[in-house]
Amino acid sequence: MTPKKNYQLLLNKYLLNECTPAEAEELFNHLKKDEAGRLLLKNLQTSFNKEINEPRSINPVISNNVWQKLEANISSEQQPKSYPFKKWISVAAAAIILLTAGLFLYKPKPHNYQLASRKERFKNDIAPGSNKAVLTLANGQTIILNQAKNGLITKQGQTTINKINNGLLSYKAPNAGNAPVQYNTVSTPRGGEYQVILPDGTAVWLNAASSLKFPTVFTGTERDVELTGEAYFEVAKNKAMPFKVMANKVQVEVLGTHFNVNAYDDEDALKTTLLEGSVKLTSNGGQVMLQPGQQGSFNKQAGSFRVIKADVDEAVAWKNGNFMFASEDIQSILRKVSRWYNVDIVYQDNAPKKAIWGTVSKFDNVSEVLKVVELTGVAHFTIDGRRITVMK
Repeated sequence: MTPKKNYQLLLNKYLLNECTPAEAEELFNHLKKDEAGRLLLKNLQTSFNKEINEPRSINPVISNNVWQKLEANISSEQQPKSYPFKKWISVAAAAIILLTAGLFLYKPKPHNYQLASRKERFKNDIAPGSNKAVLTLANGQTIILNQAKNGLITKQGQTTINKINNGLLSYKAPNAGNAPVQYNTVSTPRGGEYQVILPDGTAVWLNAASSLKFPTVFTGTERDVELTGEAYFEVAKNKAMPFKVMANKVQVEVLGTHFNVNAYDDEDALKTTLLEGSVKLTSNGGQVMLQPGQQGSFNKQAGSFRVIKADVDEAVAWKNGNFMFASEDIQSILRKVSRWYNVDIVYQDNAPKKAIWGTVSKFDNVSEVLKVVELTGVAHFTIDGRRITVMK
């Protein structure tokens, strides 16, 4: 069987809920590689919005609509001048992300209580996070950046600090010289994110509930910063001064590279994902080197490293405005939701154990994220103030 026919067969089985977990994973891993499919995802999601407003079992109308769209493109691939095989892959890739998010796979489990309509349970919807951060200067003074005006904020020695726009802070250090070392900290709350240009030109994107401590001018032989939470770095090259990130007892050392560090205290492992260049991870006397496309995971309990092939898109999805779930459990997903939407998560029962795939914009209200999870049949939710209750 040709690869093309094989994936068509797997997709057919997937729509009929006949795929084994291994087959579903094979299909998903193949299709999600297609960049064009991601561009179609939003359009597909919009077309399905009317169909997902209320809990229901597998809806044959939705499934048939999806299948007809896919069939049209599969048939058209016999006309290579108009619709090459990549066209079918593009549509299938977008569809499969939705399918793996659970839109057509599972029947909701029966409840031993009367479940209110989604409209009723989500009536207290919550808006997404935004550009919010607090700058703490060397003398302890704090500046709420999202309330500050654009332009010069202050000076620290010879270093000027400018707010370029709402969401970007820039440091300019004309000459290090013998300037005394002063440290600033940029902190984002739950429901906030921010970007900082460090004195050496390194760009840093801070995720929600994170902080970065750094000197107002880099001197000596190293560029050292401290991170809590999560950040994406694009490090300015300087072979004479290695750039080092200290996060949860793990040191990430680079010369000039692009990488993401997830170092939240409530996660079991610290994960560093490398996009470009090379990095060295060090902790407890052990160290590993990463190459582009690899992820180094430091298990906090075991105190050891593991290097795996990274899902780079998933690792930096937050920076690009999305939640992307790749075989992720509900507790991990809801920790992200808690940070970005500034909500507390309460479990009415034990947390369900089932892997979830899917992609949704993090700039949608929280109800849109919860809908994707609900439609897997894994759990249901109620929004009350800034608390989300998880029910089976």
